[in-house]
Amino acid sequence: MASVDAAAATATTASSYIPLRSDSKVYSATVSLSQQSSEVADARHSPDSSSSNSTSTSENPPPRKSIISSLARMDLPLDFKTAFSQWWNTPLLQISERKVLSFLPFFPQADETRKAESLTIQISRGLHLNEFEITNTVEPIKEELVVLHGYGAGLAFFYRNFDKLSQVPGWRLHALDLLGYGRSSRPRFKIKAKDKYDAVHAAENWFIDSLEEWRVKKGIDKFTLMAHSMGGYIGVAYALRFPERIKKLILVSPAGVPRDPWIVNENIEDLPESAIESEITQTQQEATQHKLNGKPARLKRQIPGWFAYLWEHHVSPFSFVRYSGPLGPQLVSLWTRHRFSMLPKAESAALHDYTLGLFTARGSGEYAITRLLAPGAYARIALLDRIKDLKVPTLWMYGENDWMDSEAGEDAARQLRKQGVDSKCVVIERAGHHLYLDNPDDFDRVVLDEMRHE
Repeated sequence: MASVDAAAATATTASSYIPLRSDSKVYSATVSLSQQSSEVADARHSPDSSSSNSTSTSENPPPRKSIISSLARMDLPLDFKTAFSQWWNTPLLQISERKVLSFLPFFPQADETRKAESLTIQISRGLHLNEFEITNTVEPIKEELVVLHGYGAGLAFFYRNFDKLSQVPGWRLHALDLLGYGRSSRPRFKIKAKDKYDAVHAAENWFIDSLEEWRVKKGIDKFTLMAHSMGGYIGVAYALRFPERIKKLILVSPAGVPRDPWIVNENIEDLPESAIESEITQTQQEATQHKLNGKPARLKRQIPGWFAYLWEHHVSPFSFVRYSGPLGPQLVSLWTRHRFSMLPKAESAALHDYTLGLFTARGSGEYAITRLLAPGAYARIALLDRIKDLKVPTLWMYGENDWMDSEAGEDAARQLRKQGVDSKCVVIERAGHHLYLDNPDDFDRVVLDEMRHE
């Protein structure tokens, strides 16, 4: 499920790394942005204590109001008239995307060092990918950064990162809507493979083929790929198939890393536990809290049988939004109220409209997720079992309050280092699954360090 969380943060010149568990030598240092060590193996990134987005560390946070409980109490953010209006006149994605991107200081009008434009890149079969391209005009372009969003999301979810990441001279940034998402073409998603594992590769190639066509059309030889959640999963699959095209992988809370012993069990009643509920119920305040007593416990609950049944029959969760009439905007608003609660009012409203457009657009690429992941968001073929063939430098990034398993990222980084591949795992404090928006300053600082050490 896509979600956007953000917190106002101040740029600082210093940040501290607190090492995670690792079988490699452990480092701990406080360094300036320009001196961040490339020797850090597995690290926890801590924001400056003076940051303006620091949140309360109270031991008694307010009780959680889940979407289900809010709906049961009819505790709805939108009145019926507003909800009906949004359902009847859902803003065009082109308009809502542009409104979000217009918060950038160089779009639609360029500034002294950067220019940005929305592009439609034609690929085969009459399809196209939507791209937001930012060019730093200070120096000739030498490096390319490609950014991929997660499940159900769109390229504009990174709007709070584009400003910082586009300030490095010699770099050009390409944010893409994956095929079947955002404003890219949304063809019918059809997989002919009957075997579950053949279906995994067929679903992966549905995205990989279009991404490779885009690369060829753009004339890009090699690029650094930064990808979030399901986009991170697709990024690894792309790097395994086209390793010669990737300079570095930056995987932001990637899906499908840990192994799940239940994925080959056809008994639908014997189900694993999952923390995926946190993606829906975790508030932005909870995501940005700093746990002083170490790593927080991940909430896990048994996956209901009915949910697993719908999942295995490829029912999209967004169908409930599309076909519930005026209740659809209410369902979306329950979620956006959780996830955008700390944003300025104008940004929160713009992101609600953008999210509503994403969730109600024609279903397409979203149907791939049930082929790639088993119920509970575990990969049918875990990335931990596939990275033995990964040959590119890889950074694994997680939020402190992430419902994804950062320990699996640590294991992956260790495995790659044993194979002689440069890899490390970093945890961003005061952040959840959407760490790029929960704590954008510290997230950007880590990514910028990777870009400058290319």
